[in-house]
Amino acid sequence: MASINRLLGSITRIAALVRKELEGIIKDRMALIVLVLLPMIITFSLGAYQFRVLTIADYAKVAVINQDTSIGDPNYDFADEFFWELVEKANDSVCIVFPLNDENIANFLLWRGDIDAIIIIPFGFNSHLASNRDPEAPIPVPAYINVTLDGTDLENQGKVIDCLTSAIADFKIRFNFTKDEVIPVITAVMGPTEEQGIDLRVTVPLITPLLLIGGIMILTSQCIVGDVPLRRLLLTPASKSEAVLAKVLAYLITGIIQMVIIIGILSVVYHYQPSGSYVNLVLCLLCISLFGITLGVFISIISNSRLQANQYFIFAFLTLVVIELAVPVADVKNASPLHMAREAIINVASRGLPLYYAMPPMIGLLIYSLALLALSLAVFSMKRSVV
Repeated sequence: MASINRLLGSITRIAALVRKELEGIIKDRMALIVLVLLPMIITFSLGAYQFRVLTIADYAKVAVINQDTSIGDPNYDFADEFFWELVEKANDSVCIVFPLNDENIANFLLWRGDIDAIIIIPFGFNSHLASNRDPEAPIPVPAYINVTLDGTDLENQGKVIDCLTSAIADFKIRFNFTKDEVIPVITAVMGPTEEQGIDLRVTVPLITPLLLIGGIMILTSQCIVGDVPLRRLLLTPASKSEAVLAKVLAYLITGIIQMVIIIGILSVVYHYQPSGSYVNLVLCLLCISLFGITLGVFISIISNSRLQANQYFIFAFLTLVVIELAVPVADVKNASPLHMAREAIINVASRGLPLYYAMPPMIGLLIYSLALLALSLAVFSMKRSVV
């Protein structure tokens, strides 16, 4: 009987503690956000593809250059017919196909990232295909198509290849080509090479921003809420704004050390060589690190405890990652700081663009950083207690 009473008493105490914990979670707004809002964001993002509204940013841009002036079948201009086949298949593959006359302009646009692929119909396309229609021809003479892809954008590469293969298949069916009469020669530029690491050109633009932003946010999200001596410091002539600016500058120096470690390992161990200058790459990484610092400082200022700062950090970091990896709407991704950081590294390290061409995403990161810094100063000046 006594053991049963002890068991019932233990169950009662456990139930009381469970109720206390649930009441604490309900009263904690940040816990509710992590518990409810974060799963909603992730789940809706995973299923948003079927409901999305396509904008111009979602389409892969393909320039087609027709260099063929050869004489072929008198009834058909195969080069023009193939171009219109590409146009017809473009919408299903989320592509925009348009003609262009100058190959140099096309290469410049591809280098800047304004287009995603160049398809060149070379001289002899018509004549080769016309010769294949001759029933007495001994072997088919292939008509090659030169395709140049942006090697830094794997998603749009897939769209372009899907459009190209669909167009070739329908073109061959339409004109009764049953063998390998149309062969695409595909080259990816500004992408990974054996000398510079097959995987690094793809992974560095994505992993490096995650390392810089996430690593520095872990530290800075505790820099105000966890700084007990700061309250005594603020009793001196030092103002709250001076304390915030000092922390931003101090952690920026820490971020520089992080950059040196990352670049050193990539260069020495993996022989990674950016296409642009190291100076431009360092400036790009500084902008990324500054965003992580200001976001972390803002989180630390609005938090009332170390635990709450950790919760805010997890929520903010996972939101950035989900937007980059799971949200299918290009306009939303383009406004994400993590995507801006990735594009900035691609422009500098993969494309080798001069700084003035690579500036737009870096300017976007600076705008986010300045806005977060201004918010941090405003909130901290109105906050009565530091911790």
